[in-house]
Amino acid sequence: MSNNSGDDAAPKQHQFEKVPPQFRKTPSAHALSLHHQQAAMAMFDPTAKQSRDPPPRPDPEGVEYPRAASWAAGSCANVLNDEKGRQLFRCFLFQSLAEENLSFVEATDKLKKMKSSEEKKEFAVEILNTYAPAINLSSIAMKKMKDTIESDNPDIEEFGPAIKEVKRLLENDQFPRFRRSEIYLEFLEELLPRSYAEKWAISFESLLGNHVGRHHFRIYLRSIHAEENLRFWEAVVEYRSVKNKSNAMQNLAKVILNTYLAEGTLNEVFLPFGVRQVVERRINDKESDISLFDEAIKHVEQVLRNDPYVRFLQSSQYTNLLAKLKN
Repeated sequence: MSNNSGDDAAPKQHQFEKVPPQFRKTPSAHALSLHHQQAAMAMFDPTAKQSRDPPPRPDPEGVEYPRAASWAAGSCANVLNDEKGRQLFRCFLFQSLAEENLSFVEATDKLKKMKSSEEKKEFAVEILNTYAPAINLSSIAMKKMKDTIESDNPDIEEFGPAIKEVKRLLENDQFPRFRRSEIYLEFLEELLPRSYAEKWAISFESLLGNHVGRHHFRIYLRSIHAEENLRFWEAVVEYRSVKNKSNAMQNLAKVILNTYLAEGTLNEVFLPFGVRQVVERRINDKESDISLFDEAIKHVEQVLRNDPYVRFLQSSQYTNLLAKLKN
């Protein structure tokens, strides 16, 4: 599988969003006031959230396509380390009713920088009171936070397990969904140079290697009832990014098998019998490695390239996109 277009590659940015206003001052008392608690808890109430103004969408001015495309590469750190990327991620989390996870991480980052024991204790209590009812933490992580705020000088290291769990949730659940979200794809499309999209007409690899290109190709494939082929392709890309020969790789291989290759499944991808048989045997024998789906992907890419790709280039899905892109 080739992905050499370079369209979605870019250097990392190293800017951080300013801490939200609600974290800039430490409360004067250990416990939050009733008013402050109610305001904080409104963040986690879907009804209240509907009445709150969403966080402002970042201005695309000054952002070039490669920079924005890099936010979806690698880990969640790529988007968080860019000021505008972080803000767009915050907008996505707000829509997903999960904004509290990022706010918790930002609050604990501020806590780490505090020097005064009294200031740390007051802010640690505020963090616990604000986020404990809403974020999904293990009992062990929650207990460590509660225990340390009882001391005169809370140890930020005791917040470590909670921070790790929330960051894992952002990385493994919310970041993958952000990469596929409408808000991110729309932002990318605003920045996409017309020359990138024109390149898709002469390079199938460039089309598959571009976030916006795959998005529009997927919409077209859905219209001809062939979307499962691209979904399988994307699942294998994700599979290959997992640590080689790990339990996570073996588990993901089973998910892909059951989702796309099992006979009669809703999203079944049709492969030559011999190719499917080899994949099934290797998964059952726990021999999953980075090469597991190589032959399957070659077949699927050829299927997509032969007819759907050619028809996509002639479709209104592609021509309408070209018409609205700037040079």
